[in-house]
Amino acid sequence: MFKSGKAAPWIAFCIAAFVGASALADAGTRYGFGTPIAPADIAPWNIDVNGLTGAGLPPGSGSVAQGAQIWETKCAACHGEFGEGAGRFPVIAGGAGTLKDDVPQKTVGSFWPYAPTLFDYIKRAMPFPAPQSLTNDEVYALTAYVLNLNDIVPKTAVLDATSLAAVHMPNRAGFIKARWDTKNVVCMSACKPAPVKITSDLVNLHVTPDEHESGNVGSTSAAMSLPAPAAAAAVPAVTFADVAPIIAQRCTVCHSAKPTQAGFTSAPDGIAFDAPARIKAQSAQIVGQAVRTHQMPLGNLTHMTDKERALVGAWVAAGAPLP
Repeated sequence: MFKSGKAAPWIAFCIAAFVGASALADAGTRYGFGTPIAPADIAPWNIDVNGLTGAGLPPGSGSVAQGAQIWETKCAACHGEFGEGAGRFPVIAGGAGTLKDDVPQKTVGSFWPYAPTLFDYIKRAMPFPAPQSLTNDEVYALTAYVLNLNDIVPKTAVLDATSLAAVHMPNRAGFIKARWDTKNVVCMSACKPAPVKITSDLVNLHVTPDEHESGNVGSTSAAMSLPAPAAAAAVPAVTFADVAPIIAQRCTVCHSAKPTQAGFTSAPDGIAFDAPARIKAQSAQIVGQAVRTHQMPLGNLTHMTDKERALVGAWVAAGAPLP
C-alpha cells in the first residue's frame, strides 16, 4: 500500500500507457488501418547501391561513347559539354589535387569516394527536370562518360555492375569512418565546490558581437547612429509591359508548354508562363523564387539581373496589373 498520494499520477500514467498500447496493437483489426505492402510496390523505391561492394547495382551496361551522346542532350545544358559546369551548376570534372587548396574544387574525380554511388545518384536524381527517367543502360553509359572525363576509365570502357564495382576512385582513402566514444565515463566526482568562473566567452573573443558592436563579426567599433533616411523619390509605376520581356527571356525558356532550354521537354511542375493571366496567377511564387530567394532561374542559367528581379517584385507589389 502506498503511503503517499504522489504515486497516484504515476499509476494513472502506467494504466493509460498500457491501454493506449493495447489499442494501437489492435487498431489494425478494429479499424482496418493499413494494408501489407507488396514487393512490387517496394521495388521502385529499392534502388540504393552499396558504395563499397556495388550491391544493388542492376543489370545493364553502357559505354563511354554512348554516355557522350546522352550527356549532350540531357546533361550538358547544366554541367557543360565537358563537365566544366554551366552558370552556377556543379563542375563535374577536373580538380585533381586541389582538396588541400584554399579553394578546393570538389568534383567526381577529385572528391567522390566510391564509383557505385555515382550510378546511384545519377539514377535517383538526374536529369534535373525528370529524375529517375533514365534507363539502367543510360545510367551506366553516363557513369562511364563522367569517369572518363575525370581520367578514371579509358574512352573504350564499357561498364556494368561488375566492372563499375571494381573501379577505385582517387579519393577513396580520403574518407574515414568516425569512431565515436560512446562508453566514456563522466568524470564529475571531484568537482571543486567553488562557483564556476567564466574566464572567456564568444563576445570577449569577438566571435559573436554584442549589442554595442557593429559591422562584421568581431568588430570592436562603437555602434554609430545613422542619419534619418531621406524621403523616397517618386518611382514610376511598373507595368506588365516592363516585366513581360523579362519573364520571356529569363523564365519561359523552361516554364513553357514548349520549352526552348535544352534538357526540358515540358514545363517544370506544369508551371507555364505562356499567357499574361498565367504569369499573374503565379506572381506570388515568382516573387518567392526569383525575387526574394534568387532560387530561380535555376543556377541563374538565363542570367537574370538584380534590376530585373526588382522590377518584377515592384510589379507584383503593385498588384500585378495586366494591360
